[in-house]
Amino acid sequence: MNQYLEVAIRQHQERGQRLLERIPKPHKLPQEFHPLVLMSKREISSVLDSLDMLVSNPTMLLAKHQPERLRRFRRAVKDLSLLETTCVAALQRYSDDDEFLSQMITQITREIAYPLLPPMVTSLSQDYFHIYPYFNLLFVPLTEGDFLLHLPDLYHELGHPLVTERHDPSVKPFQMRLLEMLDAISDYLRQERQKESRGRGGPKQFTSYFQVWEKSWLDWAVEFFCDLYAVYTVGPAFGWSHLHLYMKRGDKPYNVPLFGSSSHPADHARMQTILYGLRLADFGEQAEKIEHQWKILLNMSGAIPEPEFQRCFPDEILQLFAQKVYEATLELKCHIVTPQTNHPVFSLLNEAWDMFWAQPSGYIEWERTARQRLREICSGKIRA
Repeated sequence: MNQYLEVAIRQHQERGQRLLERIPKPHKLPQEFHPLVLMSKREISSVLDSLDMLVSNPTMLLAKHQPERLRRFRRAVKDLSLLETTCVAALQRYSDDDEFLSQMITQITREIAYPLLPPMVTSLSQDYFHIYPYFNLLFVPLTEGDFLLHLPDLYHELGHPLVTERHDPSVKPFQMRLLEMLDAISDYLRQERQKESRGRGGPKQFTSYFQVWEKSWLDWAVEFFCDLYAVYTVGPAFGWSHLHLYMKRGDKPYNVPLFGSSSHPADHARMQTILYGLRLADFGEQAEKIEHQWKILLNMSGAIPEPEFQRCFPDEILQLFAQKVYEATLELKCHIVTPQTNHPVFSLLNEAWDMFWAQPSGYIEWERTARQRLREICSGKIRA
């Protein structure tokens, strides 16, 4: 087994070298991609150093240390695989669409005064929008850059690095408000537990439900913060985008986990929070329109609220989220949009939804023209 492990390690060293060779030269990539080239090389080199230690360090060759050696090797394999399927794949399969989307993100971050570096965007996602904050790499589906209605979700993804950034003091206000919300949720759940202990709060199984909810809220709170950050930086377009996503992919809008934690809150709770945020940002009229269509969609889908929904997602907590994220966005010194805002990308993404509802039969043709206008705005060829 020692020989087997050594050969396996050396084979993965070779794999790391091949990955380094697959990274395109910087002069073959737009400037927006250069930071990812640097990070990819640094991270792969770090894994190679770890692998080298496993075959050259005498301590690692001792029989008693083979279990630890195997554990470290598996960790290196996992790290190298992630780099291969994210960073290196994004660089090697770079396309003009990736350049456009990266330019768009850069334009967005200028408009909203985003405090961190804009991420690079790759159209290699096999599912939906998601971001790797550590790599500063945002994934979108292959053809997403050709359509406008879901692009507001880019603003949600920009919220995640604000939560995960470990050292930049400029984002600390955002993270502190998140901690305040987690404290408020913990207080709420503690009060509900006390009701159960006095036998006045409902079915006894709620006691176990609270444990599931408490664990889930660690992830849900982040999702609510990112939703509301999008609300305050792109406005109603994000609310419409959430409705559109639920219409196409949604299942149980009132879902409440009872036996196992979940990573994302119920769609109806998310929509309620989005509407609270829109009204707080003076988009009350648009919030009413979104809410009206949301109710029609829920009725069409036959969704029925689960009995525990209100207890799991109480209105006072959802409203507090809207307030806290509003304050956090102000403290970040980001630009909170209003009905009077005229930022180019903000205006076009909201105009897209206005056109979708006002002239549905002509929307597809309008979008083709608008898509070209968006590309010209983001490339700097024209202004709004």
